[in-house]
Amino acid sequence: MRQCVKNIGKYSFPHRTVEKWNALNNEIVTVHNVHNFKKKIDKWRYGDRTL
Repeated sequence: MRQCVKNIGKYSFPHRTVEKWNALNNEIVTVHNVHNFKKKIDKWRYGDRTL
């Protein structure tokens, strides 16, 4: 990933999300619908805690 010198680059959408997206399991990324994706991403982010 590129290094950003200016704040606008540091806080841009791609810079904030690419590293997190690459850290996801393949099981989460290849889900076929949004509902299952949301459930799996919440479980990945928060573990067994309920919202």
